[in-house]
Amino acid sequence: MIGLLLISVIVVAAAVVKAVDSDNWTIADWFNLTISLLLGIYFFFLAQQVNSNAQKRAEALANADLITSAGRLAMSSARSLAGSEAASLRVAADARAALQHYPYAEATVQKELAKSVSDAYNNLAFSTFLHSDSLARSVWARVLEGTASVVAETDKLAFTRAGRLRDPDLVPVADHVGFIELLGRDLRENAGPDLSIHESRPLSAVWDVTKLRHSRRPNISRPEKEETIRRLDRLQMLYRDELTVLHDWEVLRKNAENLSCEVELADIAAAHEWLAPWYVRQMADGQPAPANVLGGGLNERAQYDKLQVNASTPLWPNALEHGNLPHGMRTKGIANLSHVLESQSSPTVCVLAYELCLDEGTGKTKRLVLDGNHRLAAAFRMSPEDAACSQGRKTTRRFRVLTFLIRERQPVDDLIATGDHEKIPYLWRGFTPDVGLVRGTWRPGLPAAEGLEGLRDSPFQDKIVLDGRP
Repeated sequence: MIGLLLISVIVVAAAVVKAVDSDNWTIADWFNLTISLLLGIYFFFLAQQVNSNAQKRAEALANADLITSAGRLAMSSARSLAGSEAASLRVAADARAALQHYPYAEATVQKELAKSVSDAYNNLAFSTFLHSDSLARSVWARVLEGTASVVAETDKLAFTRAGRLRDPDLVPVADHVGFIELLGRDLRENAGPDLSIHESRPLSAVWDVTKLRHSRRPNISRPEKEETIRRLDRLQMLYRDELTVLHDWEVLRKNAENLSCEVELADIAAAHEWLAPWYVRQMADGQPAPANVLGGGLNERAQYDKLQVNASTPLWPNALEHGNLPHGMRTKGIANLSHVLESQSSPTVCVLAYELCLDEGTGKTKRLVLDGNHRLAAAFRMSPEDAACSQGRKTTRRFRVLTFLIRERQPVDDLIATGDHEKIPYLWRGFTPDVGLVRGTWRPGLPAAEGLEGLRDSPFQDKIVLDGRP
């Protein structure tokens, strides 16, 4: 288009000159004009080619720098997860360095960077910010400065100077980093007063963005359903990689009016009756064995656990309580987490829990831990009142449980289909299959009258084991 415009301008100029001075316009002048025109066009397209190659090289360099910066960011965040304060201070600088290349990179690389930044701060949430109450004041101040700079840098890329939205993919990243900062602030403010036995203390300030001086989002008043959806978005991003059980966040958004999302700090004793998505089945030979949500065997190391149960141990489909896990259950994983907890600077563990409404009339509820079960079990093992403490282990640590809680006001019991028959189960009720199983509205192999049409005829029916019997 620019080349055609250039040619048109030259031709029009030549025509004007010829019209004005037609007597002196000779064939030599036409020849010179033609040569000049051809040379101009040639050099124009040559410059365009050079410029195009330069743009491609610049984009490639930006992508390379961005990928390198994202790699450094991932390394720093991984080290912070292992407890390195120096690495946690480095995360903000690496995130800002990566964001400098963001505008010049490809769209796919930009999305990967946005995920890298949020993942890095997820790691900080489960490490540095979780133990913010034990950080030195100077270290905590540097962590807050770094967080503020990341939010400011992200906002600068997400919005124009006039405040108009420019990149919607970066807004959730800035919001999420701010949420994690608020989490650390609230935990630090609640470090002083000790929790009494069985006490749970709400941390409502984690949702109050007015405490973030660097945030460009005002603390607007939203309808209750929209506020719940906003909080679900934060929990989904926080547990994007951590939550490994089958789940469906969309069913929670559709039923947001029946839910509330909260953050609590609870004494370890309050979690005694919380359920774990762990089950025990009775084998054909009468021996107990770990079971999955279908009542069948596990496909992980824990399948070899030798359980010691008694008459009071619930069998599948009943889930186990954290305060009464049978000896031998998940021993390797719990032992590994015990070593991690021993090296932590403060006795705090983190879980994602779902509180089921079992009876609307009586208000009966039951809390199910969806993530953090090994950490919680390890904390119970290390608690002073645990029997293991009397067998050579000396500890006075009383653990606190940071609980990200999804609470039902009314049962959310929609039928979920994953759309992928390679997943077992691909039909269940509630947020996760464990929710429907604990509630009693879903069980593998129920007849069609129970609302699970087609499950009994599924190609995986022969793999489902009930009470040790095929």
